[in-house]
Amino acid sequence: MKPTSLTAQKRFPLTDYNYQSMTITGYRGGCAKSVAPSFRNISRQYFQKEARHDFVTEAIVFAMLIVISTVAVASGAQAAVQLCRAFGAL
Repeated sequence: MKPTSLTAQKRFPLTDYNYQSMTITGYRGGCAKSVAPSFRNISRQYFQKEARHDFVTEAIVFAMLIVISTVAVASGAQAAVQLCRAFGAL
């Protein structure tokens, strides 16, 4: 005697066997070439239009950062020298 399953049968989704795909006229199967700007043109446009406006401000901020970091490094070096003198190493 063949055993019977106690679980309910699972149904697969219904399939339309008479389906016919539509054809696209004029399609040749190749990739469409879009006219995309080259990296050179993108960077050229950026430097002509956008970069000039911010250059002076960014140069001033960069110079201020250099001055502030130089002062901090010099102050740290001076503190290290004073510490060495306090311990008698120099």
